[in-house]
Amino acid sequence: MPSAPPKVVSAAVVAAQPTDADTPMMDRLSSELNRPLPATAFIVKIRLEKLPEPTGDGWALYVGDTRIPKYWEYPGGIYFKVFDQSFLTEHQGERLRFSHNDKDFVNTGVKLPGPGAARARDTSDARRLPLQSDVLNDTGSRRPARATKRRVVRRRKNPKSKS
Repeated sequence: MPSAPPKVVSAAVVAAQPTDADTPMMDRLSSELNRPLPATAFIVKIRLEKLPEPTGDGWALYVGDTRIPKYWEYPGGIYFKVFDQSFLTEHQGERLRFSHNDKDFVNTGVKLPGPGAARARDTSDARRLPLQSDVLNDTGSRRPARATKRRVVRRRKNPKSKS
């Protein structure tokens, strides 16, 4: 009997610098598409209520009817990479779904965001984008941070100073 599908809380797209391992894949995809791709990796972060236990019988991730061939875990959930921004545009608003057998699907209730939020940053110079490790290091606290009062620090006048 399959495990319960992960419960998705939210999804976000973040533009990041490609890693050294991404560059050959981007070059190959650019060649296949017969057009240059920007030096940007779009990280689709899918925040989960709880990370699933590792198992040999996992869930396939779909965006609409398109299977995502690989996804990875990060502290707040799972993520996958997109190198062609047109994928995000074409699939914007499609449901994120899981399947155990590629026939029966579980709708997560969350849709793929478009590239708009990621495009808000200047992606023309990849060096200005955050590193993928920084994007994925965000654990996104599930509790609001406690508010703390700041103490006012007053400087003492030094009677010996010649101000």
